[in-house]
Amino acid sequence: MIRHFDMIAYHNRLRCLRPEQKTLFSFLLLLNTMVGSRGTHLFIIFWLAIWTIGYAGVSWKVYVKTLGMVILFLLISWPILLISLDSWHISVNRGNIPAAIDVSLRSIAAWSCLFFLLVTTPFPELLYVLKKLKIPSVMIELLFFMYRFVFVFEQAAEELYTAMKARNGGSHWRHGAMLIFQLWQKIWDAYHALLLALRARGFSDELVYIQNETCGVWSKRYIVEAIAGMGVLIWMR
Repeated sequence: MIRHFDMIAYHNRLRCLRPEQKTLFSFLLLLNTMVGSRGTHLFIIFWLAIWTIGYAGVSWKVYVKTLGMVILFLLISWPILLISLDSWHISVNRGNIPAAIDVSLRSIAAWSCLFFLLVTTPFPELLYVLKKLKIPSVMIELLFFMYRFVFVFEQAAEELYTAMKARNGGSHWRHGAMLIFQLWQKIWDAYHALLLALRARGFSDELVYIQNETCGVWSKRYIVEAIAGMGVLIWMR
């Protein structure tokens, strides 16, 4: 799934927009999500669905599937907000239902902002924007390594799971423990390989991120539409 999102980020209709424009747009909407009302959240969810599916050309099946996973996760957390346990007596506090709905809508709106940025902007370009914003290098490098090892983890897990199935691996807990140990070992080996590769290429304690200048334009149309939408959000507040 992560690799699929990364592929979409490199092959979408908004790919050639400046990463600064998409990042600023997403974070301004995220700020509105944090301070906005229920109507604001609904507007952001609907508006970003148009941008993600209509403008960026992301498959609606991918969008709906990912949104469904988010909604499922939120529904699983509802019992924590609604159910109270007192002296082994379980009761449902219906008064917390509006608060649960508000939290869920705010979470979905925040997810919409970050998902839009994820599927329209390649991660190295996001790191380039963070570097221009003078974010400390150590934080950017931590993000880079986390991004790199998400792919390593996913690929190693798939390979080990396939190998175990091919060898008629059982479902005993010892097989799961062996799988976890081998997964950890593969990731550790990949980490050492990455360090050797960086040193072989003259790594000097700071990673360099380069923006693809041949594919980076500021769209006046999208700027005007974003300003108009922000005006609607301010009016709704």
